[in-house]
Amino acid sequence: MASIELGQTTFPIERTFTISLIIPNGETRATVTFPDIIGFVKKGTSTSVTPVEVGDKTVTNQIITQNYQARAPGRFRLLPFAVIINGETIRSEGAVLIVQPSATVSPPGSTTINTVEIVPGGAAFLSLRASKSSVYVGDGVSLTLAFFVADNYPYELNFQALDKQLQKITKKIRPANLWEENVPIIDLKPIPVAINGKKFREYRLFQSVFFPLSNQALRLPAVALQLGRRPVIGPPSSQPETIVFTSKPLVVAVRSWPVHPLRGRVPIGVFQLEEGLERQHIIAGKSVRYTFSISGKGNIATLPAPVILNEHTEVDVFPPEEHHSISHNGNEVTGRKTFTYFIVPHQNEVVSLVNYFQWIYFNPQTARYDTLRPHLKLQVGGKGAVAVNNTNVLSDSSVTNSETVPGAPVNKSLYAGLEAMDSTRQPISISVLIRSIANVLIVLMLLGMVFVLIKK
Repeated sequence: MASIELGQTTFPIERTFTISLIIPNGETRATVTFPDIIGFVKKGTSTSVTPVEVGDKTVTNQIITQNYQARAPGRFRLLPFAVIINGETIRSEGAVLIVQPSATVSPPGSTTINTVEIVPGGAAFLSLRASKSSVYVGDGVSLTLAFFVADNYPYELNFQALDKQLQKITKKIRPANLWEENVPIIDLKPIPVAINGKKFREYRLFQSVFFPLSNQALRLPAVALQLGRRPVIGPPSSQPETIVFTSKPLVVAVRSWPVHPLRGRVPIGVFQLEEGLERQHIIAGKSVRYTFSISGKGNIATLPAPVILNEHTEVDVFPPEEHHSISHNGNEVTGRKTFTYFIVPHQNEVVSLVNYFQWIYFNPQTARYDTLRPHLKLQVGGKGAVAVNNTNVLSDSSVTNSETVPGAPVNKSLYAGLEAMDSTRQPISISVLIRSIANVLIVLMLLGMVFVLIKK
């Protein structure tokens, strides 16, 4: 069942307040209308998609988050509200929001707004902008199509057949030969911004993060948007006039990586390693779970598994399970990809995992190739060693581990207890035994009939 989660209700004015809708087993991206909050401005929506393994199936959970920016410090009331998702009504009791003042006090009556560094094309204009003027091959660049209108614009503007217009526009501005992570825009709400000190309202129409797969420059043509316009002052006109706003063409340079033997063969982004061991001490021959998690900015969905080094016979490393979660956070894609391994050491020693795993990537911020290496070590045998309660897929009780420590976590290693099995002991099949007895009885009956006939 879907649920609503509210962010912290007491926070400084610099921080946004969030309302998140958690949708379990959500295969498709849902359309959600979040409530308005008096004294707040909606600052955009982000979507996180997390695939989770349940049995033999992959279940996709979604978290859709609406961000709110307070206009001024104070005490505000979020009234009870409900959202409808897939025909299901999800309710929230609301909350009291306390917005604390900033350390630097703003002048009375001022409003917190974003500053957009673009060249305005008049009091109202259409803009197609990129988050970067140049990127490396495989690095992400956000493209945003937005309509800006000044607060003192003397006309009332209305979007006409916006869905059909956007379908034609997005076909033109979607470059070829790249990976796209779309940032869904659910609410067409104005966002207060400042351009060269002048107040505007921004309507974001399209936003996606693109990862170019070749070093060809992204050349995006000019696109046009039609709106209806009526004057604010003067007699109302019966029919609004149609006015066309055209964006400027855009070029994003795509650079090749520095020369290296692994150029183009490793992932690109800004990443960190988070690792974990199920336990630090085990006995030889028992398996332990090890997680290698890569988090940061980049094309998370396509990240490969770490490279396994030194495939020695003293340690077995079995293929990993993979899980990833992705968040679309405005101009970039962030997330985490986790690889879970089972490791089985065969002799008493200290196993330094740095000798078995490494993950090489290219960092576009430093323009250097870098490597994530483990820091954890596993103590095999000796004082403090723990025998893991391994669950074997075989039901034969003769392979039960007698060294199991009560209360130890269950380790679902497929190979646990293999060394304790006796291959000379073959199981007895009841059906085969009954069939053999029946055959012996039939032979005895036939011999008896032959003996009776001969005696007569």
